[in-house]
Amino acid sequence: LNLSATMLTPDLKDGFIILNRTFANRWWTGVECALARTRNGEAEQWSYLSHECRAELVNDDPFGHPGIYEYVAAKTWAGNLAMRAGPGLVGVGGPGAAEVDAGIAAHEWIDMPIEVTCAAREAKERSFDDVLGMLRSEFSGGHDKLHMAVGYRQGGHDYTLFTPCRYINFPDPGVERIYLQPISGLVLYEKDGRFHASYVVIYIEQGQVQALQFRTRHVQTHVFSEVERIDVSGATCRFFVYE
Repeated sequence: LNLSATMLTPDLKDGFIILNRTFANRWWTGVECALARTRNGEAEQWSYLSHECRAELVNDDPFGHPGIYEYVAAKTWAGNLAMRAGPGLVGVGGPGAAEVDAGIAAHEWIDMPIEVTCAAREAKERSFDDVLGMLRSEFSGGHDKLHMAVGYRQGGHDYTLFTPCRYINFPDPGVERIYLQPISGLVLYEKDGRFHASYVVIYIEQGQVQALQFRTRHVQTHVFSEVERIDVSGATCRFFVYE
């Protein structure tokens, strides 16, 4: 392994988010991903996605909440956002609410205070060959949780998505085709000024990016149906691990 290569990344290992900060009830969750955006050499802008949060009450009947949904919260360069999904968004409008606009409730800019702690952290970069060898040997040299930084260009902006590799497809040692296909979700995806909760998958063959796609979540269901195919010209995938 190339142990000398290092890179600076957001701290997805120990970073965290406090939601509803300054209110009577707060909650803590991890940082699922961090998304950086820049344009024409401007300063980077950052957005962060929380883990999924289920609608609940804080009492002796937690799932007595009238809303049957889950959501992810995002602290973005455009403001704070809740993206809800599920069969019933009743209750989003407040206690006793019987009717809500499900379209707005499923993608709602919110005033909820959100505090993100996700400082820059040095990580060890792993090459395509390093990662392939680690996986094929079933981490015989010791297990490292793999992360990736996916770089691409969209809508005149340069993006870098930092996320854990939730799982990775790789060939058996007896297979001639040499590839890695990591996939992760939920992650943040922005297009035309609108954020989406999505999965990301990147197919790499012989060390070269061949495909990059985001599969977005339908705003009012749990169905992942819409696919965004990204131009892979200049697209990159850098694997890394934290010490």
